[in-house]
Formats: sequence, C-alpha cells, structure tokens
Amino acid sequence: MMKVTIVEDEPKSLMLEFEGMDRAFPELIKHKLMESKDVEFASAAKEHPELGNPRLIVKANKNPKGLVLKAISEVQDDIKEFASQIPKK
Repeated sequence: MMKVTIVEDEPKSLMLEFEGMDRAFPELIKHKLMESKDVEFASAAKEHPELGNPRLIVKANKNPKGLVLKAISEVQDDIKEFASQIPKK
C-alpha cells in the first residue's frame, strides 16, 4: 500500500516521501511539473537504490502543493488518453 508523507511544506517548496513504491510515480509527477513555468526545480530522488523511500522535491514561485496536485491530474488525463488508444478486442 502506498503512503505519502509531507516532509516539508513551505510557501515556495514542498518535499513528499512515498512509502511502498519505487521512483516511477514521483518521476511522472516531476516530468509534468517541469512543464510549468511556475516550477523552478523538481526532482525525484532516492538516497540509495536498495534503501529508503523516494522523495519528490519541488521549488516553485507559488503554491507548490497546488502545482503537484495539478501535475497528478494531468498525469491521470495522459494515462486515460493512452488507455483509450489501445484497442479492446
């Protein structure tokens, strides 16, 4: 089961830690975030490949939490669009 913990929540920065998953989901969010002109920096990091949990680090001009939620919504839309292109028997 996936669990997300807010490690840091500041007006212009946000750090989330993801338990129970690898870096794939944080990487998807990071790539969407980098498309926003309001994002100064976004990274999906893990201290050690075998240990610890992946983290998403965001530095933004405004409301990083809102930008992360928007990026998640955009990733969901991309997945739905992709799934619609796969023929059903």
